[in-house]
Amino acid sequence: MAQAIIGVDPHKRSATIEIINAREKTLGQGRFGTDRDGYQAMLAAGRKHKDRLWAVEGCNPRDGADRQ
Repeated sequence: MAQAIIGVDPHKRSATIEIINAREKTLGQGRFGTDRDGYQAMLAAGRKHKDRLWAVEGCNPRDGADRQ
């Protein structure tokens, strides 16, 4: 299991993240714009944790297949 799990709640104009460890201790959090600068800042926040897993809300690959 990754040492840091980064939960992402994406929206049209911002993305909020919370970074936790395996014991659910909060390691970091932030709200970032969806422009280039915001995206780069969000990636930089995640890259502070070498062993990480990104979990993006609403990013279920089955969604498209379920819609017929």
